[in-house]
Amino acid sequence: SLYHDGLARGLHEAVKALDRTDAQLCVISDTIDVPAYEKLVTALCKEHKIHSIKVANSKTLGEWAGLCKYNS
Repeated sequence: SLYHDGLARGLHEAVKALDRTDAQLCVISDTIDVPAYEKLVTALCKEHKIHSIKVANSKTLGEWAGLCKYNS
């Protein structure tokens, strides 16, 4: 979805996509510093019946979202 411009990264983009019901899946980290953010995203997922996956590590989630560079 990153190549097709369909990946929302970050809280602001994710909340907008969830609220517009453009999202098909939400991947959220378990290591969020602010519990209100997790509560907001989880509530939007439940309200709009969007599936969500929790990842144990934020670093792993960043790698999946393409927010890292690999040495070549």
